[in-house]
Amino acid sequence: MFFWLSFYLFFFLLTAFIGYRKGHLIAGILLGYVLGPVGLCLILLSKNRMKLTCPHCHTLIHKDSYFCPNCEKKVLHSLV
Repeated sequence: MFFWLSFYLFFFLLTAFIGYRKGHLIAGILLGYVLGPVGLCLILLSKNRMKLTCPHCHTLIHKDSYFCPNCEKKVLHSLV
């Protein structure tokens, strides 16, 4: 019994942490709680909402950046 509780607690915490890092905290908590290891696979396959691609050079930048660190051009964010 202790093994299974610690098994799902481990996957719950890991999925919540990865969900936080990707900008999907609530989804990470719910997927880790309900699905355990399957939720971890789903959150790993989800899109990262903390990073966007630069429209000029197509590198990944933080979503709150005003200038791209690679090409140093201004990045305009749409309100979508």
